[in-house]
Amino acid sequence: MSPRTRLQSELRPTNHRVESFSDGVFAIVITIMVIEVDIPDRLAFSNDPQALATLSSAFATYALSFFVIANLWVSHHYLIFTLKMPSRGTIWLNNLVLFCVSTIPLVTRFLGMFPTSSRAAAAYGFVGAACTGSFMLLRTHAARKTQNEVHRDIHHRILRRSAVFLSIYLGSMPLAFVSPWLAWACFISVPPMLFLPIIRAQIKKTESSEGNRGMEHSCP
Repeated sequence: MSPRTRLQSELRPTNHRVESFSDGVFAIVITIMVIEVDIPDRLAFSNDPQALATLSSAFATYALSFFVIANLWVSHHYLIFTLKMPSRGTIWLNNLVLFCVSTIPLVTRFLGMFPTSSRAAAAYGFVGAACTGSFMLLRTHAARKTQNEVHRDIHHRILRRSAVFLSIYLGSMPLAFVSPWLAWACFISVPPMLFLPIIRAQIKKTESSEGNRGMEHSCP
């Protein structure tokens, strides 16, 4: 290894450094969101339907955003794991993801305060599309950089599913101006889809293909 190559390797941060910084940003974003959920004082001593409705919409929007951010955090953990030595491009694509994620509290509060506003719903859809799109850029980069075929195939499978999420968020923006509730339907449809197994399905596929190869080698 030449001195130049060794120096470049030593100056490059490990994936643990990138993951630690990202974990801090995700935690701060969720903390900011929950602080923004304000419980009206008048609910403590009286029944106020309007105050209850305001609290309900704020909490519902927080819960929606929480599951989206939680999924991004889990996906980010497994994605960074496949990049042992992140490049400069990796770091800046990761920063783009974090920037987009950091804007989620803004639109969460906006939509929570005005759940029937077309502009608030469109803004939420725009940020959702930005987060999904930036994450797809980072995952495409990871799929190109990794040397592990299983990791690369998992990245490609997740990218195909992410394209569906991106389409939903993009579609929610014009739908918001038809009816905000159509946009809400788009937002609510995303979290359940996040729990569809990808890695487990790929492991089974890999085990099955390895078993088939083993049978082929054992045949006379």
